[in-house]
Formats: sequence, structure tokens, C-alpha cells
Amino acid sequence: MKTERSNVKLDTISFFNLASDRMQWLAARQKVLAENIANADTPNYRARDVTDFQSFLEKSDAARATGGLSHETTVETVNASGAWDSSLDGNDVALEQQSVIASENADQYRLAANLYRKAYQLINAASGKE
Repeated sequence: MKTERSNVKLDTISFFNLASDRMQWLAARQKVLAENIANADTPNYRARDVTDFQSFLEKSDAARATGGLSHETTVETVNASGAWDSSLDGNDVALEQQSVIASENADQYRLAANLYRKAYQLINAASGKE
């Protein structure tokens, strides 16, 4: 006997929204961190970071509430605080610091992606899909 499978829209489930938003925010942060590393020798370059995830989440939720899509929500960049070092030419990018932050960021992205994938597999298993 064949069972009917419902087509669940994953973006309507809050966990999937949260995981997707987290991955989008982490990807944007990784880009900013890569720009910092690329400009480590640029005179007067100031290290940048992104606004916290909570601020991004609030903007994303507001965009969804008004009918916008979360992928249209942009991550704002700000001057990084707490630079480890500053060079004589005014550059405050510490490669060691940026590398540590980028590594932590990559780990958080992998975690969010794995949670998203496992939840998707759980829904498929529950609905009889393999």
C-alpha cells in the first residue's frame, strides 16, 4: 500500500529558518574575515566584523513578516573591536586573531549545516522518504 506524502516547505519551519539564517550570517562573516586577512598589509586598514547574529535575526524576521525573503537581508559590517595589535602604519589586523576567529566561524558553519541536514533527514524518515 502506497502512502501519500505531504510536501513540507522547509522554510516554513522555524528551525530551518533559524539554521538557514545562521549559515547566511556565518558566510557573510567569513567573507569579512577573509577581507581582513587579505588587507593585513594595507596601511590604515581597520579590521572589520559583522553585527551580532541577534541583530541579523531581528532584521530577517522583520523581512519575513513583511513578505520579504530572508536571503534579501544583508549583514551589516562594523569596525572590529578588541584588535590584538596595531602596526606603525595604522593597520590593526592581527593575522593570528583573524585566523582564530575564521576557524571558529568555519566550525560554527559546519555545525549549523550538519544540524540542518540531520533535521531534513529526520523529516524525510518520518514521512517515509529515504
